[in-house]
Amino acid sequence: MKKRALVVGRFQPLHYGHLHVFRYALGRAKELVIVIGSSQFCCVPRNPLSVDERMEMIVRALRREGFPLGDIMLSSVPDTESPSEHWGKMVLDRIPEVDIAFSNDPETIKELREVGLRVENVPFLKRDLYAATKIRELILKGDQSWRELVPPSVLEFLLEIDLEGRIKEIYSKSKVASSPP
Repeated sequence: MKKRALVVGRFQPLHYGHLHVFRYALGRAKELVIVIGSSQFCCVPRNPLSVDERMEMIVRALRREGFPLGDIMLSSVPDTESPSEHWGKMVLDRIPEVDIAFSNDPETIKELREVGLRVENVPFLKRDLYAATKIRELILKGDQSWRELVPPSVLEFLLEIDLEGRIKEIYSKSKVASSPP
């Protein structure tokens, strides 16, 4: 078993698919580093949650789901602005040494492999159902079924911060209500 694994995501919002990835990684490593990507964005259609809100949401979910918090570290990384910036190196500069990374995102895989990390895919858990883009789309449409796609602690948190209202306001202000989140 590897010592430490890495998982990178935007978690906009965290859903059951993400928990599946965390469990999968912890089944193959003793410790897990979760990196929240696109950390500089907030309150825009694709990234309605701030990095602090995502950290809070993740910690609440991990705690409620019984994950070993002492074996998990959270960090964040912004997107890079130009191809000359090496995002993978930026990730490595912000975390302890890891033995393996898990991702299904082609760009993340490419960037992490370029800095020498071993990256493996994770079997998807009902990918057609558990996708943050789909959840944001359901929220925008006013379809309450999104609430079944996130863990109870995440739902509680998202209702506390009124993510539904925020997403509708973001789209109203950006005048892209017809574009997918």
